[in-house]
Amino acid sequence: MINKTIFLGVLFLVAGAVNAATTTLTLSENQTTDGQVFSFDFTPGAYEVGSSSSFTVSMQGDFSDPLIETGITIGDGDTESFNPFSADAEDVVFKGLNNTNAYRYKLTFNLDAAQTTAFMNNSNVVVNFADGVLALCGWWNYSNCIENIDDAPYAQVDYTYEVSSVPVPAAVWLFGSALLGLAGVARRKKV
Repeated sequence: MINKTIFLGVLFLVAGAVNAATTTLTLSENQTTDGQVFSFDFTPGAYEVGSSSSFTVSMQGDFSDPLIETGITIGDGDTESFNPFSADAEDVVFKGLNNTNAYRYKLTFNLDAAQTTAFMNNSNVVVNFADGVLALCGWWNYSNCIENIDDAPYAQVDYTYEVSSVPVPAAVWLFGSALLGLAGVARRKKV
């Protein structure tokens, strides 16, 4: 009985001390013009200093040539270019029929602690569709976009980061020490 009480008390204290969590912010915009430049301004909250973070950039569009590249700039970093056939492209889906080149794909970027800190000072992500990424909607319907049918060209950025640790309230520590005290009293009575 005493061992169980001590174990539960220690478990409670450890569970109370582990309080780091992550959060994900998502911004998305539909393409309305050929070669559109999307600018996503994030307003992240307090973050865990020294932690890393990550981005997932998802896009869908009609590429007049599938090798046309999309430029992505994170914060003050350099612009990198990608296309549906880049080695870093994930979950590539060809959505076109006949002579269209509609693709959906995503890219993941991992930021180390220094890059995360730099991004928190300039939290902007630019997704630059080249002129050859056309604002056509769907592979059967070029006249208008039907967003609910998942055919509209778009860019979306998901930013995941670790939020600041919240201090464990004094009541948790008081309750934990009371549990340990009760375990000690129960043990003394048993002897």
